[in-house]
Amino acid sequence: MDYCKHETILYVSSIVEPVISWCDEVFPLYDENKSRTRPIVTWALIVVNGLVFYWEFMQGFNLSIFLTFGEVPALVLQGKQLHSLVTSMFLHGDFWHILGNMVFLFVFGDNVEDRFGHIKFILLYFVFGIGGGLIHSIVAVMFGGSDAFIPAVGASAAISGILGAYLVFFPRAKIVSVVPSFVFVRVAPVPAWVFIGFWFILQLLYSGGATSVAYMAHIGGFLIGLIVAKTVRLKPPARTKVGRSSIQSPPRFMTPHCEYCGKLVPYNALFCPNCGSRRVR
Repeated sequence: MDYCKHETILYVSSIVEPVISWCDEVFPLYDENKSRTRPIVTWALIVVNGLVFYWEFMQGFNLSIFLTFGEVPALVLQGKQLHSLVTSMFLHGDFWHILGNMVFLFVFGDNVEDRFGHIKFILLYFVFGIGGGLIHSIVAVMFGGSDAFIPAVGASAAISGILGAYLVFFPRAKIVSVVPSFVFVRVAPVPAWVFIGFWFILQLLYSGGATSVAYMAHIGGFLIGLIVAKTVRLKPPARTKVGRSSIQSPPRFMTPHCEYCGKLVPYNALFCPNCGSRRVR
């Protein structure tokens, strides 16, 4: 009986592992969901992260930088170095670390910033990052052993919160991504709910093993973003700009416009078929 169970586990693993590997190689390039406003906060965050990374590089990625400004879970939960909950969000361990984070911020940040408004977006960015960092610290101290003394760095928790909000606002938006296909690599649009859904599943799967990545910070930030996007009051879309003109909301008996992209949608539609937005008026 034990032999049969072992064989079953091996068989399932042989199917699941290639799927996980495939999902892990899907990488976003841009979304087919044009923002109504200029994402000045998103651009500013990318620039600031880049400048801080350049400073790290010039310092030779000195360990003292990460010990001073990185989030050490054991110290944070003792009420020490609380500034690291913020400063750690602007530090990155290497080039690929910051590149991945900034690409995700570039792809998903503009529309979420547009939904929340500039001020609310930057405030929530820190809420996502600090909240995800605290969750990582709690889990690391309770179950992580030596992980409680390893500094965690990166904007991943904050950006994970943006992904959670994006999933709520634009579940059917198309994310143009690099998708591996057998021996070839192709670029194809992937629905946001599929892309982000698989991304979150990967975080859950990877969080259970020994790793140098703070996956619990990703999970915590993502869940906070989901909850906030469901409950926070949005910036009211009084009118939608399209080029130099603007589209006003039509009477109830007419085919409505999407409150986000301004294009016509079927009257009873729950999702805009153009931008993937959930809210249609």
